[in-house]
Amino acid sequence: MKTKAVRLHGKDDLRLDEFELPAIKENEILAKVVSDSICMSSYKAAHQADTHKRVPRDVAEKPTIIGHEFAGEIIEVGAKWQGQFKAGDKFSIQPALFYEGGPVGVMSAPGYSYQFIGGDATYIIIPNEVMEQG
Repeated sequence: MKTKAVRLHGKDDLRLDEFELPAIKENEILAKVVSDSICMSSYKAAHQADTHKRVPRDVAEKPTIIGHEFAGEIIEVGAKWQGQFKAGDKFSIQPALFYEGGPVGVMSAPGYSYQFIGGDATYIIIPNEVMEQG
């Protein structure tokens, strides 16, 4: 599925990109973003890029999506989460995670820590660790 997203490519390097999302895995969820807000955290992540504590060091090679305060609608649910969620369900995102398996260590955020999830996008993939954090 194609998505459009404002992605962070490096320090002060935000771009509106259109790209293909990969197929979801059994432990992921495909969703449509309906509403997002911009805050100083997004500005700070954009300005600091790979020196920010929640932005991956390889952001130049694997850009992340900006926006970590958002809500939307679930489009497709991987097998692991089908007992709890279904297409059409509405959601809001926890704006920060403390997850030991995250892409930048224990601190990450849906919206500037991941390639395929962030509020400034049309469609996203919600990764397993977001779901495991409740």
